Amino acid sequence: MIEEKKTVPDKPASKAGEGGENPEVFPVNRGYIRRKKFYNNLAICFAVIAFIIGGFPVFHIIYKAFEVGSAYLNWNFVSTLPTGFPIGARGGILNAIVGDVYLIVIASVLSIPLGIGSGLYLSLFGRKRSNYFLKLLNELMIGIPSVVWGIVGFFVFSTATGPGFHLGFSSLAGGLTLGFIMVPIITLLTEQAVNQIPASYIEGALAMGATKWQATHSVIIKAAMGGIFTGILLGVMNIIGQTAPLLFTNYYNTGMPTGVTGPGGAVGDLAMLIFIYIHEPSKILHYKAEAASIVLLAFILALDLGLRLINYLTKRFLL
Repeated sequence: MIEEKKTVPDKPASKAGEGGENPEVFPVNRGYIRRKKFYNNLAICFAVIAFIIGGFPVFHIIYKAFEVGSAYLNWNFVSTLPTGFPIGARGGILNAIVGDVYLIVIASVLSIPLGIGSGLYLSLFGRKRSNYFLKLLNELMIGIPSVVWGIVGFFVFSTATGPGFHLGFSSLAGGLTLGFIMVPIITLLTEQAVNQIPASYIEGALAMGATKWQATHSVIIKAAMGGIFTGILLGVMNIIGQTAPLLFTNYYNTGMPTGVTGPGGAVGDLAMLIFIYIHEPSKILHYKAEAASIVLLAFILALDLGLRLINYLTKRFLL
């Protein structure tokens, strides 16, 4: 009989060192690791210093505004209309808060569908030549100064002479102008969000028999929802502090609007209120401008948290 030989796997050859311990197969360059840690800590220190240098002036301004305007930060300040002489010496800023809501809603109704649709077209449906032209146009629109948008909005929406919509100085004219400022921002962020989606997502949906539109609606938009909401948030943050476009299309209303067009269609807004109050000689209005700037920051923070909550709920329950 032939005896079967049992094969034993070869053990890696190693020489026992002192104390019976095997030496390291890949010796560690401890000096290199120490240098890496040193450079990493040095980079962290530079980043912290840069943050302090850049953030200290901003936080100092916010602190001073709160210190000066804290005496007026109460419920009456945000729930009543401005009164007294000069106008605003008494009362609050309710007209500006309501006006900002008007302008944001009107601008969003125009810009969100148009911006998301444009971003999806550039990413999925456009041709190379048309995409190049549209991307160039979108980048140019992002770089247009706000005062130019105001002039365009005046001739297109507000003025009663020549071609245009003849909406007068109103929230509709101001909101539409701000909406066109938001469109290129949402378009750019939507395009970038869609381009970052793995190709396997789209290929898998198409392989399952879905049409391109079904894949876009059911897969792509859901996967890119975070980037889309970031674009909407940045667009809103960009327009909420604009004053130049509103000077040409809406100006300022110390009362409550009675419509969105015509003589009663103009609204107040926080940015314009701060701009007007800070240029008045009255010290009371200066203090109220500081308090209004804190309210504006809180308004922006509430919008940020609200949009993030909507993004979470949309991805969690609807899509």
